[in-house]
Amino acid sequence: MRAIAAETFGGPIALTDLPTPEIGAGEVLVRVRAAGVNPFDWKVADGALKDQMKHHFPLIPGFDAAGVIERVGADVSELAEGDEVYAYLFKPVIGGGTYAEYVGAPATILARKPVTVGFAEAAALPTPGLTAMDLVDAADIREGETILIVGATGGVGSYATQLAARRGARVIATASRTNEALVRELGAGETIDHTTEDLVDAVRMAHPGGIEAVIDVVSDRETLGRVSTLVNEGGRLASSVYAADVEKLAKRGIVGTNVSMQPGARRLKELSRMVDAGELAVRLDHTFPLESAPEALEQRRIGTVRGKIVLLLD
Repeated sequence: MRAIAAETFGGPIALTDLPTPEIGAGEVLVRVRAAGVNPFDWKVADGALKDQMKHHFPLIPGFDAAGVIERVGADVSELAEGDEVYAYLFKPVIGGGTYAEYVGAPATILARKPVTVGFAEAAALPTPGLTAMDLVDAADIREGETILIVGATGGVGSYATQLAARRGARVIATASRTNEALVRELGAGETIDHTTEDLVDAVRMAHPGGIEAVIDVVSDRETLGRVSTLVNEGGRLASSVYAADVEKLAKRGIVGTNVSMQPGARRLKELSRMVDAGELAVRLDHTFPLESAPEALEQRRIGTVRGKIVLLLD
């Protein structure tokens, strides 16, 4: 099968030919039609988890995929050959990723993809969509509250903006002037151009009485510490990049949470339901053919992305 792989941590990744994965009992073989590209992908390829988890080489990156079940193993009853599925595929040994024509996975972590979108859109959902769900839950967003979403134009932030707005919150979103229309379409009531004005000063001027919550997907600990001064006592703050100083926030009466996304078929089914019901829109930034994965990953490194980048394998 065609696959994108690296021979060493931090080494070049390139198109190569590798054996199609074997599957066992309880597993399925998926013919990948599209693979989502996330910032975590290049970090893993560079060795971010080398001291924490086992890896095998050639290392195929990627965790998000949408495709068609090619073959099912023994003891698989809820899925069948030909089913259109999608998933977040994080395995005990890293290296058999989704930047390939085929990927094997336990049937219990896959779900049928939303019927109202194509494979590219479905592949753009798992990691950012599930993370956004966890962030909004962790920040306990409530109707009528004013919340700030820092990093609203990326994959996670765009979904978090929609989910928070659907809960009835007034969303302040960070976005450059060129992206203002996008985040307002997603549900933001206010925008702040973080490229031309100081974020904290701008929010404080508009909301001198403070705000109830912050969802942040980009800031480091020092920056997030300053942003947290906008949150009133009793408020909440959630970070997807482990930048929340939970103990320090607690001393100020603020509930801080560093979110670790929890995958699973049940939650993917809820994502599918929301997409099919028109409650959640999928935004693609760019699509690339599989062989252009190095270029796609470089765009992720730079960080100038609106929505999601997806690799197409068909």
